[in-house]
Amino acid sequence: WMPRLVQTGIWDDVELQVSDGTEIAELVCTASLDAGGQGALDIRADVWGAEDARVYLTLTRGERVIREEARPAADLQAGIHWDGLAVEPWWPNGAGPQPLYTLRCRLLDRSGAEQDMIERRMGFKNLRWEQCEGAPAGADPWLCVINGRPIFLQGVNWTPIRANFADVTGEQYRQRLVLYQRMGCNILRVWGGAGLEKEIFSSLCDELGLLVWQEFPLSSSGLDNWPPEDPAVIAELGEIARSYIVRRRHHVSCCVWCGGNELQGSLDGDRVGSGKPVDATHPLIAHLARIVTEMDPTHRFLPASSSGPRFMAAAEDFGKGLHWDVHGPWQAVGDLEQEWTQYWEHDDALFRSETGAPGASPAALIEQYRGTWPAVPGTTANPLWNRVSWWIEWAEFVREHGREPGDLGEYVTWSRQRQARALAIAARACKERFPRCGGLIIWMGHDGFPCPTNTAIVDFHGEPKPAVAALAAIFR
Repeated sequence: WMPRLVQTGIWDDVELQVSDGTEIAELVCTASLDAGGQGALDIRADVWGAEDARVYLTLTRGERVIREEARPAADLQAGIHWDGLAVEPWWPNGAGPQPLYTLRCRLLDRSGAEQDMIERRMGFKNLRWEQCEGAPAGADPWLCVINGRPIFLQGVNWTPIRANFADVTGEQYRQRLVLYQRMGCNILRVWGGAGLEKEIFSSLCDELGLLVWQEFPLSSSGLDNWPPEDPAVIAELGEIARSYIVRRRHHVSCCVWCGGNELQGSLDGDRVGSGKPVDATHPLIAHLARIVTEMDPTHRFLPASSSGPRFMAAAEDFGKGLHWDVHGPWQAVGDLEQEWTQYWEHDDALFRSETGAPGASPAALIEQYRGTWPAVPGTTANPLWNRVSWWIEWAEFVREHGREPGDLGEYVTWSRQRQARALAIAARACKERFPRCGGLIIWMGHDGFPCPTNTAIVDFHGEPKPAVAALAAIFR
C-alpha cells in the first residue's frame, strides 16, 4: 500500500543557535498529577559554561503565573522538584479539556543578563493501567485509567501521510489529526514500520487530546518476524530509542513506548513463523525496556504490538484467556450479519491494537492514478489491483449479488458501505464490552499512496470514506 522511498538528509525543521558557550542543555521536565488533582514538576538540565549563574523558572498558562522561582544553576543540574501546583488536568479527546502550560527556563549571569532560554509546553495527567474486568490471572493490564477515570481507548493506526515524509507540511498534519479528533479518536498508534513523526505531530496531539502510542522503528516483514539479536544492531536501535525519548517524553500526549510492530515467532517457540509475540526476555526488547525505564519511567513500555500469548484472536480459542492485545482480523469473510457479527459477539480480547476491513478509494481517484491499466475488473488479474491483493473483494461482490459489478462506481459504492458496516460491528462490540475490553485501534487511518482499495478509512487525498462517519457515531 506504500512504496519504499529511502530519504537522506534533514527531514524536520532546522535552526542555527549561536552561543558563547553558556547554555542550558538537555532540559528534562516531567509533569505529573496526584490523586488529589495537584500538579508536580521535576526539572533537570545540564548548564554549560556558567559560573555563579542563576536560573529563573516560570510556569504559566497564558498570562497567569502558576509558579516562579530563581535558583542557583547548580540546583537545576541536581534537579528541582515543584509540587502542589494549582493546575487543571489534561484529558484525552472526548473526556474533558486539554489545558496546556508553558515552563520557561532562563539562564542569567551575575548581572542578571539572559544567556539562554528554553521553553517546554506541557500538560498534567495521571495515567495508570489496570486489569480489565474479568481478565485471566496474570494478564497484562489493558484498562487505561486517566485522572481516576477508566477511558475506552479508540483510535486509528497512524502511518506516514506520504512516502516522501520530509515534504509533509504542518497543514497536512493538522488536516488528518483534526479529522481523527472530530471522529472521536483519543489515541493514535504510530506504527513501527515507520519512523518518528515531526515535532508538530506531537504538539498537535497535545492540543487535540490524542494520546500517542509510539513504536520504535522495527517491524516484521511477514517473512522474517523475529527481532534482531546481533549486539551491534541492538546497540544502534538503543541509540535510536534514546533519541526518540529525549525528543518526545515531555509531551502530555505521550502514552506508551513499544518495541515494534508484529515481532513474533511460532507458537512452538521457533524464531520463524508467526503466532506468538516476543516478550521482554528477548535481548533487544530487554535492552529497549531498560532504556525506557531509565529515561522515562512514567510511561509504559510494551515489548511489541500485538503482545501476550497470541498474535491474533481465533474464534476457536475464545474463552481460554489467550487473547490479550491482539491484531486482526482485517477482512470480513462471508455475510457480515452472520459470520462477522458472530465472531465479535464472542470476542474475549482485552485490547485490539489492529483491526480493519478493506474499502475502495473513490472512483475518481482510481481513474486519476490508474495510468494505462484498466480500472476494472478489481481482481488479481488486473495489475492495478493486484498490488493490494490482500484487500480485493471482487469475488465477495459476485457471491453476494450473483453477478459481476455493472461498473467501477457500483463496486466502489458497495465496497465502501461494506467497510463501514464491518468496522461499525467490530467497534460497537468492543465498546459495549468495556471495561472487559480496554480499546480498539483501527488498521488503518489514511492512505499515503494512491490505492484502488485498502484498509485505510481516509483516502490518499485526505477525504474520509463512509467508515469514518460510521465509526464516529460509535466513538462519540
